[in-house]
Amino acid sequence: ALTALLLAMSLVSMAIAQDQRQAQVSPALLESLRSIRPEAIRAHLEFLADDALDGRGTGSRGYDLAAKFVRAQFAALGLKSGVTDGSYFQPVALRRTEVDASGSSLVIEANGRENSLAYNRDYIVLDTHAHPTGSVSAPVVFVGYGVTAPEFQYDDYAGLDARGKIVVVFELGAPAAFPATERAYYMDNDVKSRIAREHGAAGLIVIRSPEEEGRFPWTSLLREVKTGYNSMRWMESADRVYGISEGLAACADLNRSGSEALFAGESPTLAQVFAEAKDGGKTRSFALHKTASIRYKARHTPVTSANIVGVLPGSDPELRKEYVVVTAHVDHLGIGPAVNGDNIYNGALDNAAGTSVMLEVARWVAAQPVAPRRSIAFVALTGEEEGLLGSTAFANQPPLDGTIVANINVDGGAATVPVKAVVAFGEEHSSLGAIARQAAVLQLEFSPDPMPEEGAFIRSDQYSFVRSGVPALQLDLGFKSDQPGVDPLAVVKNWLVTVYHSPKDDTSQTIHYESSARFARYAALIMFSTANDSRRPEWNTGDFFGKRFARR
Repeated sequence: ALTALLLAMSLVSMAIAQDQRQAQVSPALLESLRSIRPEAIRAHLEFLADDALDGRGTGSRGYDLAAKFVRAQFAALGLKSGVTDGSYFQPVALRRTEVDASGSSLVIEANGRENSLAYNRDYIVLDTHAHPTGSVSAPVVFVGYGVTAPEFQYDDYAGLDARGKIVVVFELGAPAAFPATERAYYMDNDVKSRIAREHGAAGLIVIRSPEEEGRFPWTSLLREVKTGYNSMRWMESADRVYGISEGLAACADLNRSGSEALFAGESPTLAQVFAEAKDGGKTRSFALHKTASIRYKARHTPVTSANIVGVLPGSDPELRKEYVVVTAHVDHLGIGPAVNGDNIYNGALDNAAGTSVMLEVARWVAAQPVAPRRSIAFVALTGEEEGLLGSTAFANQPPLDGTIVANINVDGGAATVPVKAVVAFGEEHSSLGAIARQAAVLQLEFSPDPMPEEGAFIRSDQYSFVRSGVPALQLDLGFKSDQPGVDPLAVVKNWLVTVYHSPKDDTSQTIHYESSARFARYAALIMFSTANDSRRPEWNTGDFFGKRFARR
């Protein structure tokens, strides 16, 4: 085993040396990666996912306890505070919104007859963060995926006048003909809202395809809403909510029963609309023979939570003002509806695991005799489950005394079966991809994204950095096992349906910590190589995200 490891180290050194942009990684440094310990990852994870922390809901006492634990770890490692007051805590101002179902309504009118939908059963109201009350009453138009993409000569709004209308779009849908990157971008519901506003829409209704319902049933959505999931927005300033589409007076999400009521008597029928959109097929856009009236009432509450920022200063006087930011979100869903008598949403794999991996990577690099050339900021983030809030605040208003040049995000890093592969979401977009692929030689196999249609790259904290123009990766375990007969991808798909975002994601499930340690060594090598690279990470020539978001 030792011979195999040394051979792997030599291969890594050779591979990295072949790219003249990167600094040589010594065999001694690679040998030191063996000091990354599965026992340490397990100890951190078991504390962070303990019932005593009540699921680490954003802004909760349990989250604050987790944040203090992470701060203590950073301080014990000798990391410097990444905020000027020395506290390690970057406050993140948030607004929580709670919809009053009794003060909300959705009424569909056709041929002089009204159909009042029932809250929770047929619909819920979304994104009420800008104002405590709102309403819209207007004709309804269906615009398929709600995508306008001039670069592909594609426009769901073509031939329709959406001005002053309520537009109906598929949730998380985008044309299958788009490349995976662009499809992921246009799947983002914030992008759909912006496009609707740009076309003059007055309101938005989201419907869910049978495929989306299969992945994430309405009952699961309601359970998450009751935990407060997606109930917050970041306050960019004292009076400005970040990311709100102000032109849309009200937005609603329909269950299948609500969608059937909306499309009753229409042609094409709802079934035909679903069939056309199956697997991202081309849809028709058309005006419905109905008007809809949406009204909501909500209560706004200020919430403050914190990112935790620890910094290892770089060793190069010229590069130390450039930061490689390593992130993992600490928050989860907190307390919610009970499942089999358990109401604590512990978030063991999501994302006590990633935070634990980050802490062990930080311990490893802090123990090196010479720090990397660039500074490394380890940032434990709040509010990821609420919509990437902590990372958005950090990426837009970084407290660091320098420039962020790369983000390496760890969302996951644990598995219920032995895994010998890794995946780096976003590796195709920037020069970070070469580093990610080379580092995988270290006793691991590099896996491509097995489900590009899911748009994983836009759904975790690295996307906040991408939107700020920073090349980024999301790292996680891949989908190959060294245990005969084990199919990690099948295991993950089942886990997503049966465990994800439920109280079952706790430490009672089997967790293979040796796989987590392998993964942590991989993440550490990517981080170290990026921090030592003589040139900044850069977007690949012509890359979609690079062109859309690169800093001017």
